[in-house]
Amino acid sequence: MRPATTTVIILSLIGGLRLFDLIWAMTRGGPGFSSDVLASVIYKQYQAGFYGLSTAGNVILFLLIALIIAPLAWWFNRKELDL
Repeated sequence: MRPATTTVIILSLIGGLRLFDLIWAMTRGGPGFSSDVLASVIYKQYQAGFYGLSTAGNVILFLLIALIIAPLAWWFNRKELDL
């Protein structure tokens, strides 16, 4: 049961960090910039034609997710091996 739980936790965390559609549909990042997340900032930059900035934002988002998920996955797998 532990491997399935580990997978669900990791995929849910990745999905939460990439959350965009619900925020964009409800507020479009506003009022002002109060509900902007990294994914909506990337989308706004892409819409404005700043393709380099949006690509850099995607790389930063990838690195952020990788830096959070890698230690978490290692910790879950270490606990799994101890059993």
